[in-house]
Amino acid sequence: MSRPSFRELYERFRNWQREPMRYVNSEEEHRCSNCGFTFTGNYCPCCSQRAGVGHIGWRSVRQSVMDIWGLGTRSFLFSVWQLLLRPGYFISDYINGKRQVSFPPVKMLFILALAYALIFHWLFPDFKALGFGVDFSEFGFTEGEQQLAANMVKPFYDWYETHFSWVMLILSFIAIFPTWVMFRYSPRNTRHSLPEGFFIQVFFADLQVVLCLLSLPFWFFFKQMTIVSVSTLVVMAYYIISYKQLFGYSLWGTLWRQAFVFGFIYCFALVLAFTVFDMGIPTDLPVAPGRTINVRNLYIGFFGISGIVIMVMGYLINRIATRKARRQQ
Repeated sequence: MSRPSFRELYERFRNWQREPMRYVNSEEEHRCSNCGFTFTGNYCPCCSQRAGVGHIGWRSVRQSVMDIWGLGTRSFLFSVWQLLLRPGYFISDYINGKRQVSFPPVKMLFILALAYALIFHWLFPDFKALGFGVDFSEFGFTEGEQQLAANMVKPFYDWYETHFSWVMLILSFIAIFPTWVMFRYSPRNTRHSLPEGFFIQVFFADLQVVLCLLSLPFWFFFKQMTIVSVSTLVVMAYYIISYKQLFGYSLWGTLWRQAFVFGFIYCFALVLAFTVFDMGIPTDLPVAPGRTINVRNLYIGFFGISGIVIMVMGYLINRIATRKARRQQ
């Protein structure tokens, strides 16, 4: 018997990504241990208890302990595994109604963020993923520019360290609207709603935290900025793959739409940061005798207008591309 080629193995993997679930309905007759009803299937139609419930064993102990943390009913590790191997298809399954196999995404985000915080602030108290562990001189900054960059990063970074899960949730909210605008006419999951977009972005936040956790072993063996760069590339690659699987566009169609989405997110996040945090920027800068300018408001206005322009341009280009594709079909 010949061994399957790499191409055949890849095709099997691709087929599994699209349709991984295989439900088998039991044809045997069961008597419910709970209510005594006789039935055929996997669950009792009278009280909904699972068929085949027997004596208590170590599996029952494990299940009870996991239930304390809300991890027993739906597999947390299974959802993480699915996000790593078939992220876009898994998210598509969830928003299309296959929710029983998925761990609740918002709860997953807070559990992952808690694990992330424990690792950085408890297991490795002297270790930081971002912030002042970064040597700004590597970017060619002068001493004054390094101090200015540190002052601008500090307020946001201090809040980021203590509210990591909320930062991820806020970024998820920001991404809902641009994703809805740029991907609402996609071949797959066409005209997804804004509430569906919320869960889409929460799953992406889950995936990003998982990738950050997986990168931890490499922090001690490589330069910090090297790991930041590699981690960023891995996250971006996962985003591209996920959007492609979720919405069904070609690679190029996914890339240029994502560019508009990330451009809007970047601008809006900066507007939010300059509005909420003291970024070390002078509020009143003299420009002429008796005249000053509010630099913070100038930045807020610039990035706010830039975000609107990016979104309008993206919408118009997307509409033109969608009409052209429909005419070709």
